[in-house]
Amino acid sequence: MKKGLIILLCLIGLLEVGNLVFLDWQYISKSKSKSEVQFADWKDEEDKLATASCELSCKEIIEEEIQQELAKLPALAGQSSVSPAAPLKIPTQSNNKPKIVYVPLITDGSVSAAEWTGIVPSEFYFDPANYPSAKEFRFEAYLSSANDDRGFARLYDATNKRGVDFSDLSFNKSEFTRIESSAVKIWNGNNKYTIQLRSVNGTKVQVKEAKLKIYY
Repeated sequence: MKKGLIILLCLIGLLEVGNLVFLDWQYISKSKSKSEVQFADWKDEEDKLATASCELSCKEIIEEEIQQELAKLPALAGQSSVSPAAPLKIPTQSNNKPKIVYVPLITDGSVSAAEWTGIVPSEFYFDPANYPSAKEFRFEAYLSSANDDRGFARLYDATNKRGVDFSDLSFNKSEFTRIESSAVKIWNGNNKYTIQLRSVNGTKVQVKEAKLKIYY
């Protein structure tokens, strides 16, 4: 009787051990299966990403090859071979000619003298401050000299008793010739001016259409 009880207890112990082993085996199998499924899912995702990356890379390579081949082709007439990132600015030709305003001084006059002699009447007042945007002033006139002798004309500042710098004109033709000075130096203030003439030998010299030429 005692021996049978011992055998029964041993069988129960073996069954419990077997049951534990069986449960452990099932747990390990399920864990392994789950891991395999997760690994398979991760592998599939990685393959998809790799495929997408490959497709993108291959697409870029193909597009680059196409652009290189297109660049080798000649551009069509009227079509640029470059695609600008911003609208092209078409340069326009600007008119650089200065604006000119004339101030009439005298219609005509003459002098027969070797010394500077003012033409009467040719007096006028001029203030450069009235032309604040002017860049320069010039003296212009049609001049002639009898017998083709050398003659001279200039602006004279009667207020400051000085010939206006760079206003001198020289001529030696019996026909009227238009002559223009370089930029003259007019002093500030509303000063009185006149036109003076002279010739080397005191022969007759004439002036027509004298004017100030104002450049803007």
